[in-house]
Amino acid sequence: MRKKEKDTKRSPSSKAMLLSSSSPFSVQEAYKTLRANVTFSLPGTGCKCIGITSANRGEGKSTVAVNLTISLAQLNKKVVLIDCDLRLPTVISKLNINAKEGLSNYLSGQIEEVPIVRIKNLGVDIISSGTIPPDATTLINSNEMLKLVELLKETYDYIVFDFPPINVVSDAVLLSGTIDGYLLVIRHELSEFQSVNEMLRQLKFSEAKIIGCVYNGKAEERKYYKKKRYGKYGRYGRYGDYYYKDYYKDYYKKSSQ
Repeated sequence: MRKKEKDTKRSPSSKAMLLSSSSPFSVQEAYKTLRANVTFSLPGTGCKCIGITSANRGEGKSTVAVNLTISLAQLNKKVVLIDCDLRLPTVISKLNINAKEGLSNYLSGQIEEVPIVRIKNLGVDIISSGTIPPDATTLINSNEMLKLVELLKETYDYIVFDFPPINVVSDAVLLSGTIDGYLLVIRHELSEFQSVNEMLRQLKFSEAKIIGCVYNGKAEERKYYKKKRYGKYGRYGRYGDYYYKDYYKDYYKKSSQ
């Protein structure tokens, strides 16, 4: 596998989005917590495959995928992010890199070498989505995709998959037998109960393993930084399974009856 090395040239908007040492303390701690929860949820040796999806568009799944990849790389882990959203890809725009060939070109046989781009200043590898294909589902569900995953497992500690929204297309569940755990992204005041419930239903039907949820888009509330209620550093932002259960507590009440 040949890697093309590039530096990420950040625009003002992308700089604010990408995880770095200059990110707000609460954001850095949120991703450290997310990273710790992911690693503890996927014990054992060998490469781990993490699928990230959401119910619908605009809930922040690609941002979470990029920043989780960066966070894992900060532990000196070998990590590759695959943009599996072949219809509406956003990873390369978030990283502000130019990658004309990507996953779709490789899976369709247009190129022979795996199109890995090395982002030197972030320490991560990226496989972009490539040219938008006429039938994305067929490519994701192909033997070539499974062979690619097995090939990458020989090199990397983690493979992060940025899947399209699960309630829009079925691509995310097609690799449920390969993915070690799914992270579900839920956005404050955008994600709806019925949509999240449908996402859970589809994942359960495909026997996918859900390792947690990321609840994002919630503005930081200073009152949560009271030591008496939430400890020294407060809530760090609303990441993790705890907040998912709190937000959708009615669902858990119904399911337990």
